[in-house]
Amino acid sequence: MPSPPVARLPFERDKIMKEINRYRQKLEKLIDEGQELKILTLISKFHADDIAELLESLDEEDKSKLFRLLDVETASDVIMELNEISRELIIEDMSSREISEIVDDMPSDDAADLIGDLPREQAQEVLKHLDQEKSEDVQMLLEYPEDTAGGIMQTELISIGETSTVTEAIEKIRSYSETVEDFHNVFVTDQNRKLVGVLPLRKLILSKPETRLSSIMNRTPIYVAAEMDQEEVAATVRKYDLVSLPVVDSSMRLLGRIMVDDVIDVIQEEDSEDIFRMAGISEEEDVVYSGATYKVCMKRLPWLVFILFGTLLSGYFLWVYESTLKELLALVTFVPVICAMSGNVGVQSTSIVIRGLATGKIDFMNLKRMVLKEFVVGIVIGLICALIGAGIGLIWHGNMILGVSIFLAMFITITFAAFTGVLIPVFFKKIKIDPAVASGALVTTSNDLIAINIYFLLAALLMKTLN
Repeated sequence: MPSPPVARLPFERDKIMKEINRYRQKLEKLIDEGQELKILTLISKFHADDIAELLESLDEEDKSKLFRLLDVETASDVIMELNEISRELIIEDMSSREISEIVDDMPSDDAADLIGDLPREQAQEVLKHLDQEKSEDVQMLLEYPEDTAGGIMQTELISIGETSTVTEAIEKIRSYSETVEDFHNVFVTDQNRKLVGVLPLRKLILSKPETRLSSIMNRTPIYVAAEMDQEEVAATVRKYDLVSLPVVDSSMRLLGRIMVDDVIDVIQEEDSEDIFRMAGISEEEDVVYSGATYKVCMKRLPWLVFILFGTLLSGYFLWVYESTLKELLALVTFVPVICAMSGNVGVQSTSIVIRGLATGKIDFMNLKRMVLKEFVVGIVIGLICALIGAGIGLIWHGNMILGVSIFLAMFITITFAAFTGVLIPVFFKKIKIDPAVASGALVTTSNDLIAINIYFLLAALLMKTLN
């Protein structure tokens, strides 16, 4: 059986991965020869996460063969660490009863995630094989959207009545030792199972045996509603440095708890989603290109088409200013510079705001300060870059009109880009659209259009005024 989870330093992790790669070929040979005992001896030194990575490196047939050799406890830990494709391949070769044995050993949140990915009929079969309490818990969790607090919570927790003594609480904790693996807090409830307080385990142990929980508990617990978005849950855990977070319904009845490891998964998921969307790619499309080619194309095309028409519009504006170009052709040499600078500044501001909205550091309460800050940053950056650009233009082409046009255009567009880089994602957030979609293509393309118009319009006005 794999060793229990331990903290690993980076160099230890590298060592483990080297071992996995070194043993992979040996393992494949043992699987082909059917040497089950030697296989189990070989992988016994690995943690469940490492076994999952070892499985990922094998071909489809060997994955199933190795997984079937694992005991139920190890299999339940390993299967949720596999990617969706590997998990589906393994489950395809398993009966509903075999799946239910693994699910029965899982925490309720992982069990709900696994069953939720199964075809409807197979999911119903698996639920029938579970004991009634586990089945009811999983079905309750499946009712919540997967990206909400209810969708990521687990029902395994320790709740104790507020009139209980410390001695009674410790006895109850002992009775839950097999069903609740990790706990750091005791949730205190009233007679209607409504959450009234939270008691850290350390404080409970250090208190006198006859003390009532109501006198030592924290009466203002941090909690979340089951319908809260998982991104807001992650922000709450980060803000208050929580290890576990109670989840309640509209009547304050305790439903479950969210552990910090689930929040880490949420943060990783949300970050990946934002990165994908900022690039104009669906979060469903992963590094192994699991989706069909047609589906992948349809997910990427909208943003690319937007860029196509945006750049065509930029070309049209260049045509509109044809007369200005004829009189001062040198203007063309600084079009890419001005567009690139304004676009990049806009993306920088947008990225900062999106990240701030995701982590909870930026909200509508401190928005005014954020807008003012980015506006000042835009002015400073714009002024410095405009002076450099104008100086280069003046030295290169020896034309005062060109130098002044570059200075004004670069200063105005960079300042404007920093300003709109804050407002655009906030606007999307306000209208309940993921602000990540406001980045990348939208910001850079719109800034290009604004930059070109300001640049040539200023040049045209200056040429008219000075001539």
